[in-house]
Amino acid sequence: MITLRNGILTAAAFAALAVASTASAQTIEKTVKVAPGGLYEIVFNPTDNDLYVAAVGPRGANQAQIVRLQGQTLAPESSVDVSANPLYGLNLNTRTQVLYGTDTRAGVITAINARTGAVIAAIRNGDEEGAHVRQVVVDEANNKVYVSVVGGEAGDASKPNLIWVIDGATNTVERTITATVGGLTGAALDPATNRLYVTGMSSNEVAAIDLATGETVGKWPSHGDSTINVAVDSEGRRLFVANQKSGELTVLNADTGALIHKVATGAGALSVAYNGAVKQIYVANRQAGTVTVLDSDTYAVKANLQTGTFPQTIAIDRATNAVYVSNKARGLPRGAPAGTPVPVSYTHLRAHETKANL
Repeated sequence: MITLRNGILTAAAFAALAVASTASAQTIEKTVKVAPGGLYEIVFNPTDNDLYVAAVGPRGANQAQIVRLQGQTLAPESSVDVSANPLYGLNLNTRTQVLYGTDTRAGVITAINARTGAVIAAIRNGDEEGAHVRQVVVDEANNKVYVSVVGGEAGDASKPNLIWVIDGATNTVERTITATVGGLTGAALDPATNRLYVTGMSSNEVAAIDLATGETVGKWPSHGDSTINVAVDSEGRRLFVANQKSGELTVLNADTGALIHKVATGAGALSVAYNGAVKQIYVANRQAGTVTVLDSDTYAVKANLQTGTFPQTIAIDRATNAVYVSNKARGLPRGAPAGTPVPVSYTHLRAHETKANL
């Protein structure tokens, strides 16, 4: 018997929605609006049970912040002004309590002390400017940070697809790794094999990089279109791959790249997360405005939850199995008259708590 509870998080002021769920029906528990809106990546900090959300605010408003929320109530606790380098991607080293965020437009990684909110460092790759830094992956055991840099087609020397390797002790780029996919976007670490799995959005591929050597040790078709993000099941040797254009989750063997399963989740499948403790996969479908919950054993769809406009990223509290989803508002249409109200961004806190009678 399994019981679950769910919730959602939002952007701009604050509201809440409580819901219940059962083993067969999962629903949203709570939704809040997070100022200043424009929500992107969300992370959970198990040290203080708080959430951190990258919020860039309305375009042109110069209001970018990292907003800290209490994990149970979703009440705002504090914020860090990062308007000088607005952050979109976000991740946390829970051991060192350092947040790392990506300014995708300026090619800067900002390191922030999560306890105090102080900016520790602005990290660049030498004199390189404007690199499209996207996703941050943290290797806590080795205090390393891996950042995907979106380039052009595979092998295009003028727009290389790179992984920046940052030394967490010095917060400097210690080396770069060339990714052999086209249009590098997502990345996920497998600590068991010391591999970084990366996705190529234009080449529709997934590649495995040996982090000891920097060599690509496997590259395979994703079996989807516009392959954007990946999550790893290290124990089960599986990759869960979100394919944005085809709106699908594809499941690959992590060692051979063989296709295990394919399932439609919804338009704009963007982010994917896996919780082996409850045997569930979560896919945020940006255009559909839904989060799909799948059984990781059978790949059956357990729920398609309506979370609001543009669900972006997913965070999981591994202690309680709570799941949080950030939602961004739709922007104003081109040519909108002056004074047109800006739509509200929603970050949805979705909490799944699962208990099983064994």
